[in-house]
Amino acid sequence: MKITVEFENEAEFKARIKNPRGGKDDDAPATSTAPAPLMPPHNPNPQFNPAPPPAAFTAPQVFPGAPAGDPVVAGLVQRIVARIDSAIASGQPADAVLNWFRGQCGAEAAAATMDQIKTVFLPKLAVPGLENIAKLMNA
Repeated sequence: MKITVEFENEAEFKARIKNPRGGKDDDAPATSTAPAPLMPPHNPNPQFNPAPPPAAFTAPQVFPGAPAGDPVVAGLVQRIVARIDSAIASGQPADAVLNWFRGQCGAEAAAATMDQIKTVFLPKLAVPGLENIAKLMNA
């Protein structure tokens, strides 16, 4: 599609370029003003009824990553975690404990922190592996 526009003279061309919609052609700046912004309605007695506060958070009984509802895994992990905490509290070097658990949990736990070992990697272990760790730790 080809559109051709013709102008009578150069002044009409310049005027059209200056004001392409063809409105008034004056050099004065536009003096129109925008309407005033809308204000919210004034309500001297607002009725604000906030929702009741949420119930207190309760931690799940099963560790994250553990099979849902497997009480055997959850019980073994809780016993092992309690034994880890008591061993470190009694003076066992935390780095040595962490390195031993990294080896027990496999290659994917090579850079894990102690919290990650407790909450992520131990619950992923199979029950025989957890029972072996519990035996070794007297948990």
